[in-house]
Amino acid sequence: MKAGHKMKKPEKLNLVPILDSVFIFIFFLLMSAQFVDVYEIGSSLPMTKEAPDQKTDDKDPLNLTLEVTKETIVVKTGLRNPQTRSFASTQQAEIKDYLTELKRKNPKENTMILKADPKISFQQLVTVIDTTQTAKDQKSKLFEQIVFDNQGVK
Repeated sequence: MKAGHKMKKPEKLNLVPILDSVFIFIFFLLMSAQFVDVYEIGSSLPMTKEAPDQKTDDKDPLNLTLEVTKETIVVKTGLRNPQTRSFASTQQAEIKDYLTELKRKNPKENTMILKADPKISFQQLVTVIDTTQTAKDQKSKLFEQIVFDNQGVK
């Protein structure tokens, strides 16, 4: 037997090359990743609140809808018993009188649905909207909330 046999100390692992390759791999992944541009559209969110208990009312909702074409403006009201009235696009005073009368009969209503033919001019659309905003006396408001129906007039 050999008397001078010594135990060898285990060698320490050299982790530097492994860590270098991991860091290079991380940078490679970051540089090859596809970055997506995210765009934000500014909009005001609707306010939410709990609806109060509504009394059952047999009154038909107004459901005011204006269908605007180049030649005519058709005013439709009612849900269960729909009524229709047509005006020429030049009859702004008559439309305002009719809308004022509707507002007088339905004072709590302030929403209007606007269906516009895509072929009408922007100026004509603005004129119709201005007609629906204020009453003939210029003091009271008519239908301030406008919902645009993107389906258009059929």
